[in-house]
Amino acid sequence: MTEDLQQINLALLGFGSVGRAFARLLLLRRDWMHREFGLDWKITGIATQNHSMAIDHNGLPTMRILRAGKRDFSLDRFHQGPACSSNTDFIRQCGADVLFETSVFDPSGEPAATYIREALRAGLHVVTANKGPVAVHFRSLTRLARQRGVQFLYEGTVMDGAPVFNLVRQTLPSTRIRSLHGILNSTTNYILTQMEQGATFEAALRYVQKQGIAEANPAFDIDGWDAAAKISILIQALMGGTAKPEDIKREGISENTGRLVRAAVRRDRRIRLVARAYRKGRKVIGKIGPEELEIFDPLAAIRGLSNILILNTDTMRELAIIENNPTVEQTAFALFSDLVALLRRPQ
Repeated sequence: MTEDLQQINLALLGFGSVGRAFARLLLLRRDWMHREFGLDWKITGIATQNHSMAIDHNGLPTMRILRAGKRDFSLDRFHQGPACSSNTDFIRQCGADVLFETSVFDPSGEPAATYIREALRAGLHVVTANKGPVAVHFRSLTRLARQRGVQFLYEGTVMDGAPVFNLVRQTLPSTRIRSLHGILNSTTNYILTQMEQGATFEAALRYVQKQGIAEANPAFDIDGWDAAAKISILIQALMGGTAKPEDIKREGISENTGRLVRAAVRRDRRIRLVARAYRKGRKVIGKIGPEELEIFDPLAAIRGLSNILILNTDTMRELAIIENNPTVEQTAFALFSDLVALLRRPQ
């Protein structure tokens, strides 16, 4: 049967927790892809920040690489072909049809935007879970993808694997989003709900860092940059606005927020870091900041690592998307769902 299947070549730029979870999911869903699309896949390239890179156009041994673990691990022994000294070389030589980009978030969008641009120019479809390049370079990257006749997909940039962009794109035809708001950062939401119970800011932050939930630089979470990047993407992709992260009015949380959190609890209210976008004339405005909420507000009920996004629309009134305590498995599923969306689109 395998001989009758079409082949698709995949490359992974970034092979941390999300990339590894995605590779495991591909293995688990291989038979499903056979049945659904008459398609088999192979990973022809993996590039990492700390464990070198490998290319094999015949397909890398995915299971062996996953079993090798993370410590003292190098991909060099799996590499076949000419030497590859940079991520740009990797993109040009990997022989992939689709590049999955999951490098570390930076509010500048770089260097990920450079790699995505290189892949699109080379005729590769690109799927990313990296909000930085999408927030900062949304219009130029989507335009480049159209010009090259390839797809640029980014479901995993907001709310992990919960369907946000695919939901609107596929199931809300002709719908205008008037405004949206929600809780989009798991790290700060966990810290706030822990402080409600008496924990210190530092103790709660240490936990999310230890669990690998916080960004590599946790200041991007607590200063509101992560949420600003996400609301920027929502504004540009769903509301037709132009606001980039630096245009978002932004206030984060700190140890001092704990006093406000406990005072709010005594009044039977809750403080959450709320992201909002709304229309003002022809512009779409975004802002991030702590808000004191009534106990019956849907956002007040979102605790721990959970997220929520509420869309106010002209067709369905209000729609809420809730994601309970997401993990890297949900982000990996976003990459997989974008791959499936890509396969289902007419080429």
